[in-house]
Amino acid sequence: MPLTMKQHTTALNNCPACGAAGDVGVSHECSVCGKLLAEDYQPLDSIRSSYGLQRVALTASKTSGDAVELFATNDKNAASQIAWASFVYSLVPYLGVLFIPFTVLVSAAGIARARWEPSLGGGELAARSLLLSVPVLAVQLVLWWLLYYIPELAR
Repeated sequence: MPLTMKQHTTALNNCPACGAAGDVGVSHECSVCGKLLAEDYQPLDSIRSSYGLQRVALTASKTSGDAVELFATNDKNAASQIAWASFVYSLVPYLGVLFIPFTVLVSAAGIARARWEPSLGGGELAARSLLLSVPVLAVQLVLWWLLYYIPELAR
């Protein structure tokens, strides 16, 4: 249903952020939230206007000391991190079997690197990826065996 002329003009005079009625000819900003009426609606306008933050620059403040990093790692051992990434890639069915030898090699390098330079850390991560790659290899071999065994059952 099309808007009448009166509804169309009032819709144009409403603030795009908070919806308050305003007169565009008199003021350049909304009297309720402070949004410039010449601007279009932006995705965060309703949130910013609810807190009275229109035309206020948002700055990122440093978090307090009690904040916890979700992915904090203290190891600077690149080999152990590569070994873990390779292990994760080895979890892909069938194609993951290609990553298991690489995981074993890089894990061994990560363990050796952690022993030579203990300050780097990462020995535990490399050992974990090495130990977990053994059962993944077994599962991958079973999957490949099934790939060739199932057609034999059909004969």
